[in-house]
Amino acid sequence: MNRAKRRIEAFTLIELLVVIAIIALLLSILIPSLRRAKAGAQRAACVSNLHQLAMALEMYEMNYDYKRFAVRNNSSDTNLYWMGKHANFVGDSAYAENFKVGKTIDTLVCPSAPVSRVAVGTVRQNPSGQWGADDRPWEWKRTDYMSTIGSYAINGWIAYDMLYDQTAEIKEFVFRHWDNVRPDVPVFGDSLWTIGWPKASDPAPPDLVGGDTSKLDSWQTQMWRFCIDRHSKQVNLVFKDSHVGAVRLEELWLARWHLDYKSPAAEMPLPAH
Repeated sequence: MNRAKRRIEAFTLIELLVVIAIIALLLSILIPSLRRAKAGAQRAACVSNLHQLAMALEMYEMNYDYKRFAVRNNSSDTNLYWMGKHANFVGDSAYAENFKVGKTIDTLVCPSAPVSRVAVGTVRQNPSGQWGADDRPWEWKRTDYMSTIGSYAINGWIAYDMLYDQTAEIKEFVFRHWDNVRPDVPVFGDSLWTIGWPKASDPAPPDLVGGDTSKLDSWQTQMWRFCIDRHSKQVNLVFKDSHVGAVRLEELWLARWHLDYKSPAAEMPLPAH
């Protein structure tokens, strides 16, 4: 009797080990699928955010006779910038109020670069705040006590910024009126800063994470602000006609960013990481 009982116990232990092995195998199969599903959900939320921002800009333009969108008319506009200028037109009832008091605004943040990863520090990386990265949002420090956190940039070529409008590098290529902006021009996109002026002559960045912040203020590296590995070697861009596209990083140089944009003859070779 005892011998038979020991046989049953030994069999049960083997069976348990087999079940554990099967579960481990199933998990090894399911985890990559779950990761892809999570990434897909994050990308879908990002697409929705960008679409809302583009629609808000269009409604703002309708309300202001399609004049060129001013991200900053004068120095006093710094506390609003583009994120606050069109706040009342975003399809998020809390956006405008939260912007006023410096709270987090979901519409401005890509889930692949969550607020929990923002670079918090006492020293500003640039005069206006903290650069973002592929998986980290930027922080626009409106005052020493209030900031806005986000993951997207406006295409500077479609807008007016009084600090830069007559700068030699950009004054010939900006769109002077909203009606002159073509349907295939990007208006917002995944980025590590609030605004950028990409050019076809911009070189490839040294990495795809936004690691080299020392050169991001240069007029020759504006494409680096958008060229980040946020969605599996892609970023989301929303265009003037309000459609959102997942654009491969190599293809960023092929988008028609400014008034006289001429795409390179070939795709830009990028670093491996």
